[in-house]
Amino acid sequence: MDAGKTKAIMNKKLGFFLTKPKILIYGIVIGLIAGIVGISSLFHAGEQRYRQANTLSPSIVFSRIVSSNELVSATQQYSVVDKSVDDNVLLGIIHIPFTENSFWYRYCGTIKVGVDLKKASYDTSADGRTITISLEQPYIISNTPDMDKSGVLEEHNNIFNPIHVEDVDAFQRKCIEDTEKEIAEGGIYDEAKANTEENIRQMFNSALGDSYTIEFDWHDAAE
Repeated sequence: MDAGKTKAIMNKKLGFFLTKPKILIYGIVIGLIAGIVGISSLFHAGEQRYRQANTLSPSIVFSRIVSSNELVSATQQYSVVDKSVDDNVLLGIIHIPFTENSFWYRYCGTIKVGVDLKKASYDTSADGRTITISLEQPYIISNTPDMDKSGVLEEHNNIFNPIHVEDVDAFQRKCIEDTEKEIAEGGIYDEAKANTEENIRQMFNSALGDSYTIEFDWHDAAE
């Protein structure tokens, strides 16, 4: 084999070995870049979680909760069907014959019960691990009639004692009083308290984790 061919073969083999390390080095560099980007992303995410955990505090979370002013914690729909009867009375004791009127009325609506967060306060234990939320007792936030479903079902008017608008208004007020009394006896306030505690506890746990114990102190509204 002549010297020229031998040199060409040697150069080809040398070129092969010089080329392979370049591919390997490129691979290492790409791998390092990907690794650095991945580590940087993980570090950045961890730094964000750390910053958030160290930025949020019970006072900040509490201020965000009370900023909503009112918390509706229980809702109940109702439908009342009742009869109203009226007649003319002389001197407050003598019922005048043939003056009776009556009407059947259906009254429907929705009652919402909640708490006034503007009057809430909080305290932390000596070790800082227990948060006690102080709240006033739940109350009726609204009692809204559904006038599409409410109205007179049947009436027996009387020329000597006609049914007046104020008679219907008085009956509506009685329905409102009766429904509010019935839902109170049905335990809606206890339901509202339980739901309020659960909602507030979830808010604290979502923001601060489960490292805090959340307790509640319920008291009557100040006179």
